[in-house]
Amino acid sequence: MTADTRASIEAALDAADVIAARALATAYWRANPDASTARYLTGRIERLWPERLVEHRVAILRSFTVEPIVPLLQAEAALAGCRAVPWVGEFNAYGQEILAADGGLYAHAPDTVILAVQTRDVAPRLWSDFAGLSEDSVANEVEVAASGLASLIGQLRARTAANILVHGLEPPVRPSAGLLDSRRPLSQADAIALINRRLRERCADLPDVHLLDIAELHARHGRARFVSDKKWATAKLPLSLEGVGWLAAEWWRHLSLFALPRAKVLALDLDNTLWGGAIGEEGLAGIKLGPEYPGVFFQNLQRAALDAARRGVLLVLCSKNNPEDALQVIDEHPGMLIRREHLAAMRINWEPKPANLVAIAEELNLGLESFVFLDDNPVEREAVRRSLPGVIVPELGPDPSTYADILRDVPALERLTASAEDAERTRYYAEERERRGLQAGAETLEDFLASLDIRVGIEPISAMTLPRAAQLTQKTNQLNTTTRRFTEAQLTEWLAAPGRAGFVLRSQDRFGDNGVVGVALTSAQEGVRDIDGLLLSCRVIGRQIETAFLAFVADFARRNGQHRLQGWFIPTSKNAPARGLYQQAGFEMTSERDPDQLWAFDLTSGDVAAPTWVTLDSGLSTGAV
Repeated sequence: MTADTRASIEAALDAADVIAARALATAYWRANPDASTARYLTGRIERLWPERLVEHRVAILRSFTVEPIVPLLQAEAALAGCRAVPWVGEFNAYGQEILAADGGLYAHAPDTVILAVQTRDVAPRLWSDFAGLSEDSVANEVEVAASGLASLIGQLRARTAANILVHGLEPPVRPSAGLLDSRRPLSQADAIALINRRLRERCADLPDVHLLDIAELHARHGRARFVSDKKWATAKLPLSLEGVGWLAAEWWRHLSLFALPRAKVLALDLDNTLWGGAIGEEGLAGIKLGPEYPGVFFQNLQRAALDAARRGVLLVLCSKNNPEDALQVIDEHPGMLIRREHLAAMRINWEPKPANLVAIAEELNLGLESFVFLDDNPVEREAVRRSLPGVIVPELGPDPSTYADILRDVPALERLTASAEDAERTRYYAEERERRGLQAGAETLEDFLASLDIRVGIEPISAMTLPRAAQLTQKTNQLNTTTRRFTEAQLTEWLAAPGRAGFVLRSQDRFGDNGVVGVALTSAQEGVRDIDGLLLSCRVIGRQIETAFLAFVADFARRNGQHRLQGWFIPTSKNAPARGLYQQAGFEMTSERDPDQLWAFDLTSGDVAAPTWVTLDSGLSTGAV
């Protein structure tokens, strides 16, 4: 079977059918997640992803054997188009390696550092001797373990701008005191959970530090199945064979959020996806949707979709159906959880689904590479994969009881941080539909923009706005002059250098608050202010807010003694909307390194003119994000 499957993958690759090859490779990996399969897949990563291959450098600090996990992590990454480049620290030497400035850890220049520790090493007395500890001793052990590990994490954060992923601590399969454990004021599991809570609290102010909840991962799969005392005794590997694969998948679930773009849109089919049956055939009373079997499975999927929406993912509908029938379910069915107010866009018609997804992307002004498409019909899934290879298309089987878990397992829909803007994203797009309605009735574009009553507030990047500013640099592709990406730690480090200043912009208009939608990064050199990056969210493209932002930066430069303002435009496949930004504001192109362009403005000869319909409101604070 293995030889036949590999032969099929090779045949697809030889025919340059990478879509089929990826599908076969993914199915092969899910059926055989072992070292042999991992080597085979990682050896073909360039052929599987000829059009896009991302490299992500990973350093693993550990207190246990991780070597069997690493190739499985690389295979998980390879299936998503990422080459994971690992470096593994010495066994149980993570403390020394964090403190050694000239060691292998920092020489590897990692994008992400995984600190893989376990309770038996960080809090040995709580692990092995808990039953004999007094309550005061337990409290002391909790504090010592939490403080010691938090201190090391702080040292690591100070020495690298990489993302940091820290293993939380796990309880043993069986508590030391047996049934008596539940009678203690602080049980063994409670004490270990308290360490994790203290770690979360102490790391909350450290940018790009994230805890991997090992206890939850164990519980999800079954703690007794996850661990192996025999492997720990013989190889210092505390995991079962299954556990090795589960941990590799969980590492990738987190790392993918650092290495690859996150999904912004979840496109949902209706018949036999959001409800059971076809509304056109079954009628409102005949479809399966509710708290009882089998309708509960479709409600579970809707809950999973709504949970994604609360993390900032836009929900849209893409269904072949009669609009009147489908909207009746959405508006009237008592079992329906997703309603019109949860939806950013809808295409309910009989057009091909790839064409409808393209139309939705144009309406939302978002790229298709940020879409996830969920459909029970394998023909529709294959059509989207073939026509729109950038769209993520999870494989739904015939059993709807699995649909919610399949959706929750899509890494691109996960988030490790969230801003106020994320929670309000659907509202922003609903307000945008109202703006388009107003524009349709305006005689000129200028009349329409003036009628919006656009106000912007601009202020230096602060501790409160840093997470949102970093998020915008990572997510914004279209109106972005240089597309430089920053994590929170990297942006903090960048801003700390002399002469540098960064700003965030919030926008409001008559329809509502758009939130923090813009970032400008600048640096000074000998009378010149460089714009190292200027970007605005796609939500506000077309209102010339970017010109108002440039006018502010020009005034800032002049007040700080600079006589020239300049910035590079570095074209990408997606930032065409930024191409005319500088020219529109009166800048002149002074240098060209094909295809990059340097644009400059002489601050001694005049001002950058802000559009008359944009008001700079000094009282409009960006506030917390």
